[in-house]
Amino acid sequence: MPEAARTARGQHVANLLAFQPEERIAQVIRIRSYTDAPYLVLATRNGLVKKSRLTEFDSNRSGGIVAINLRDGDELVGAVLCSADDDLLLVSANGQSIRFSANDEALRPMGRATSGVQGMRFNTDDRLLSLNVVREGTYLLVATSGGYAKRTAIEEYPVQGRGGKGVLTVQYDPRRGKLVGALIVDDDTEVYAITSGGGVIRTAARQVRKAGRQTKGVRLMNLGEGDTLVAIARNAEETDAAEEPDDHA
Repeated sequence: MPEAARTARGQHVANLLAFQPEERIAQVIRIRSYTDAPYLVLATRNGLVKKSRLTEFDSNRSGGIVAINLRDGDELVGAVLCSADDDLLLVSANGQSIRFSANDEALRPMGRATSGVQGMRFNTDDRLLSLNVVREGTYLLVATSGGYAKRTAIEEYPVQGRGGKGVLTVQYDPRRGKLVGALIVDDDTEVYAITSGGGVIRTAARQVRKAGRQTKGVRLMNLGEGDTLVAIARNAEETDAAEEPDDHA
């Protein structure tokens, strides 16, 4: 993939990979080998989750391989690498969340060409927004389309059984908008916030106020008329720096 300036348009991914009509990217994951983690977990808009062995995706086919058998009206929204010792955290657009174990008893491994099992159920007009792997001592940072955000200690999210509606993670306020992103962060994480008009700000997660689950959050960024917050993302450069070997060791 060629490098480009920050303000450059880039090129369509179909120029690099074989895409089906109307297909789009749901998640990008960096791996160095197919032994980086035991499993790949996928999650869909309708709350289905599936855990498959990562080695099943070891293929050099330019057109890719089937990762999940999507049901009618459903689509992939997230993918993470995990082990059976991890917990998973699902967050919905209306601010519900559920945390459950990724062990084989709670979430058995399945083949690639399967649909998965119910990870989360929803109230009317809700959908799955994000899938995260829980790390102890971290926070869940959430942001709304109106430019508000907060971070909540991960310990406030109890481990539950898979397939429920979970617990509240943000008090929904129509004036502040629905959730557009939910990330696991620590105090050193840097976060990008991206607007519908193409604007981007970078901020340290520790600058986002800590708050309990049943709160609304505070202003993360000021938005222009007609502009909305559309996504948040971690700064990938942090991971790169953390993984570089120390030549002076």
